[in-house]
Amino acid sequence: MLFKNLVEYSERIGKTSSRHGKIAIILGFLKKLSQRESEIGVNFISGKISQGKLSLASKGLVLLVKIRGSMERPPDLLAIDRALDLAGKAKGRKKVEVLGPLFRRLSAPEKKFLAALISGEVHQGAGEGLVKMAIAGCFGLLGAEIDQAYLQKPDLGSLFAYLLQHGKAGIHRLGISVFHPVKPMLAQITESIDDLANEYRDLSIEYKYDGVRVQVHRKQDRIRIFSRNLKDITIHFPEIADMVRTIPLNEFILDGEAIGVDNKGKPVPFQVLAKRTMRKKNIKKMMAQIPVVPKFFDILYFDKEDLTSKAYVERVRILNEVIIDRTYLVDWEKPRKKGDVSQFFRRSIQAGNEGIMAKLLDAPYRAGKRGKYWFKLKNVYTIDCVILAAEWGHGRREGLLSNLHLGVLDETKTKYLMVGKTFKGLTDEILVWFTEHLPALKVHEDAWTVYVRPHVVVEIAFNEVQKSPKYDSKFALRFARVKRIRKDKSAREINTILDLVKLGRSDD
Repeated sequence: MLFKNLVEYSERIGKTSSRHGKIAIILGFLKKLSQRESEIGVNFISGKISQGKLSLASKGLVLLVKIRGSMERPPDLLAIDRALDLAGKAKGRKKVEVLGPLFRRLSAPEKKFLAALISGEVHQGAGEGLVKMAIAGCFGLLGAEIDQAYLQKPDLGSLFAYLLQHGKAGIHRLGISVFHPVKPMLAQITESIDDLANEYRDLSIEYKYDGVRVQVHRKQDRIRIFSRNLKDITIHFPEIADMVRTIPLNEFILDGEAIGVDNKGKPVPFQVLAKRTMRKKNIKKMMAQIPVVPKFFDILYFDKEDLTSKAYVERVRILNEVIIDRTYLVDWEKPRKKGDVSQFFRRSIQAGNEGIMAKLLDAPYRAGKRGKYWFKLKNVYTIDCVILAAEWGHGRREGLLSNLHLGVLDETKTKYLMVGKTFKGLTDEILVWFTEHLPALKVHEDAWTVYVRPHVVVEIAFNEVQKSPKYDSKFALRFARVKRIRKDKSAREINTILDLVKLGRSDD
């Protein structure tokens, strides 16, 4: 398939608002893919590349998008993937040189889509869930069947390629096994304790730790630890491997969090712990600086049995039999009355955690699923920011200004400092308003972004402040989303960097 055909399908998906309509278009696209290009095609339509991050700066992407086209034959999906492989191996400016000949063979929409693909900014609406359902439609699979297959082969591209080769009958040959990581189950965000307490009765509540998700596999003396993204991170956490070796059992898969602690045993912020996953040398020194304790909350495989279809309460029972030392288990309880959830939430925050998790006791383990089975509730803060710039959207947001650059005032209230970006929380009405009003405030622009003078104020909700060398403020808002436009406030009335410093002091 030519790359231009994929871009055409992507544009159609972006212009379609209904979920079923998007699935139908994705299904039509999948049926056009050959065996050789199947995995690449699924990745591209999902908005990702198999090479991961190419570390290509936005300036380089702007240069590539501006390259003049040629009359050469347009590239197919395989040619695009080969070029990305070469770019991934190149260093610095060489990446632009490697990709230049490829971009010359593309039309303007194709260049823009490929640049968005490389930067991870494809937002046409072909999310993981919709692509998964389209794959199910290709092979006549029920929802439970595709979920189970995805659990056992947690990459949509490779799963589609496998089903093309083996057909529907092939899913029965799939199975969970040690050292083959499983796509982790995800939680849905909720902002109301009362909603949880009112809607669900048969649930457990647990501390929500600000750690690194770990999936620990053991067979005999061999142990491997995988991250949320299924990367092998065993080398970074030798103390977890040592702890797991003390369990008097030979074969299992555990799900949990690696928690960094200070010298008082209190949890440290995620960005401090993240340093452990960035170092490949001086591991012992890092272990001393940032001690780590595992907190397990689930067991997926035990004694050659796949436990993922069992109810959560049953998996927890087995987990408690496997790990006798409660130091390594999450703190949890079953609420008996409405006030229990609120009290548990306060205790978790006071202990230095992010919030709480709530899980339905009868829920199976759903791979990569963010449905109404697990919920997370965190502390939410709000501040008023000014918009410093906005990027043009992709897919369904094509032609609309989205992905806002957010700023606060410095301590002197004379300069604006950037504290992050967000495209979350933007309703269709808000997107249209920004697109109509921000260009009138334009200072300058490039192929991607309209930079504006500070004027429009927005109320931003977020969960945490973290240190970040990426922005001139040296801080970033974590999980930022737009709550509303503050037409009642001027740019001189917004929050200052001192407000964020107060919230970020726990990072020191």
